[in-house]
Amino acid sequence: MLKATKLLNQKYFENPKVEDREGKLATRPNYILEIVSSHFKNKFQYEKAEMISPFQGEPKPLEKPITPEEVRRSFNSLNNNKAPGEDEIHAELSKYGTPLLDQTIADIFNTTFNKHEKRDINGGVLTAIQKPGKKKGPPKNVRPITLLNSLRKALSVITLNRIRPDVERYL
Repeated sequence: MLKATKLLNQKYFENPKVEDREGKLATRPNYILEIVSSHFKNKFQYEKAEMISPFQGEPKPLEKPITPEEVRRSFNSLNNNKAPGEDEIHAELSKYGTPLLDQTIADIFNTTFNKHEKRDINGGVLTAIQKPGKKKGPPKNVRPITLLNSLRKALSVITLNRIRPDVERYL
């Protein structure tokens, strides 16, 4: 089923057209990757930045555990036909899943917080696409897109929904 859904939703995106330092069009995918990676590294990476240490302390349960209903609302808010992150889970698979999936994901989130377990859901894939209407060539004419993992998206939506009333009241 996963493979069938992946094939149905698969879209072909050609590599962005970028020029090298001499103004020649790069044609090899690895060379394009090198040029675009270097361009965005200069824009987004600050070499002297300090890494934030992970939380250190005793694990304790959430005051309000995450419910399967919150997980379902977060899944329903995801957009169809979007590229998945490293986990390769398309939004449609979560969105049209059963209540057992909602309960399982809620249990995973709650256990993670209760036991202070480390889960690798923060990763993302940075990719570049050609800006519409822009001349193909300079790396500045491509834009970055970060493809996040589905569980990361769901947890972000749950967090946003929980803080929204307080933020709106403050504003």
